Amino acid sequence: MKLSKSYSFAILLTILAMSVLACAQAGQIVSDGEATQLALPTATTQVDVSDQAEYQVGETVSMVGGSFGALIPLYGQPGSRFFTSQIRHGEIVLILDLGIDEDGVIWYSVEGQAGSGWIWGDHIESTDIDLSVDEAAE
Repeated sequence: MKLSKSYSFAILLTILAMSVLACAQAGQIVSDGEATQLALPTATTQVDVSDQAEYQVGETVSMVGGSFGALIPLYGQPGSRFFTSQIRHGEIVLILDLGIDEDGVIWYSVEGQAGSGWIWGDHIESTDIDLSVDEAAE
C-alpha cells in the first residue's frame, strides 16, 4: 500500500503533536546533564549544627523505623536521594558526624556492624549501650 505525500505528512504531524502533548503532561523535560545533576547527591554546607541536633557526635544510638521493613537506608551524604546501604532496625550505632541538607534537615553520620552512612534523626533513638572508645584505655 502506497501512501500519498500529504497523507504521510499528516501522520507525521499527528505523531509529533501527540509526542509534544505527552511530554507536556509528563512534566519537566531536562537534558541528560541536568538529569544527572538532579540524581547526584546535593552538596551540603559545613555548618555547626551541634546546638540544634538532638544527638551529638560520639553518642551511641539505636536504629528505629524503616521504610523497607526491618531495614533502614543509609545514604552517602546528607540529603542524598539514593541510599548506598541498609542497616537493621534495632542495631546500635555510633554517631560520627553531624550534617544538614539544603532543606535544613539535620542528618547524622553513623557507624555500625553494617558499615557507615548518613541518616536523618527520625530513624534513631537514645540507648543505654555505650560504643564510644575510651582514650585512656588506648
